[in-house]
Amino acid sequence: MDAPQRMNREELLRFHLALTEQARSLMEAKNQDYAGDAEHGRQPFANFERVEALGICSTEQGFLVRMTDKMSRLSSYVQAGKLEVSDETVHDTLVDLINYSVLLAAFLSDKRSPNQP
Repeated sequence: MDAPQRMNREELLRFHLALTEQARSLMEAKNQDYAGDAEHGRQPFANFERVEALGICSTEQGFLVRMTDKMSRLSSYVQAGKLEVSDETVHDTLVDLINYSVLLAAFLSDKRSPNQP
């Protein structure tokens, strides 16, 4: 019996492009919902900064908490082979992790040099 054909590098890169385009589109919509239109989008990290304003933890730790929640969900999926909550798929969770990673990287970059693109 032949082994199933695996994804090649070109297919992987096409998959990457499609997934990151989907993640970017989702980030655009969710950032509007979570951060609002404060100063016409000039505060894209507003919902993450709220944890610091409330004295809960640093903004960076807030990002990590959300990422840890997603990792815990993925860990449960790997162990059980299924998820009980059907309104967020494994794919959705992975896209959220991509976006949290981008948001944290952007926040750290902005914090180091707020006037740089």
